[in-house]
Amino acid sequence: MATPTRNQRPAWLPAQGVLDAVRAGMWWDAVTIEGDLGRAVAERLSAASGEMPGPIVCDPLGPTAKTYFLVPRGTAALWDEPDTAALGECCYIGLPGTLDADPHGVHWIVPPTARVPRLVRPELLRTMIAEARKATS
Repeated sequence: MATPTRNQRPAWLPAQGVLDAVRAGMWWDAVTIEGDLGRAVAERLSAASGEMPGPIVCDPLGPTAKTYFLVPRGTAALWDEPDTAALGECCYIGLPGTLDADPHGVHWIVPPTARVPRLVRPELLRTMIAEARKATS
C-alpha cells in the first residue's frame, strides 16, 4: 500500500513511523473487542460492505490481542454491547502513524484516510458482533 501524502492523512494520526497515544472523544470514540471475536468482527466488517468500513486498528501485543473500531464521537456514552469496551473522553489509544506497518506490532487493519473521513457505523458494528458470535457458538 502506498503511503498517503500529508494532505491525505487525518490531523489526529501520529507522524509516519511513530506509535503514539491518541485521545479518544475528540475526533472519534472507539470500541475495543478482545481476542478472536475482535478479529472476526473486523473481518466481517471489511467483507460486508463494498466500501471501507472505517478505521480499524489491531494491537496484538499484551496477554490478549485487541481490535479497536473508531466510531463517531458520543458513541461511547451510549454503548452497552457485552464483551466489548467503549472508549470516549479521558481514554487514549496507541495508534501507529505508519499505515502499512508490520502486522506483528500495533497496525491498521483498515487505515484511516482524510479524503474519505469515514468512521465505523455503530449499528453495523453491532450487527457484525452478533453475526461473529453466532458463527463461533
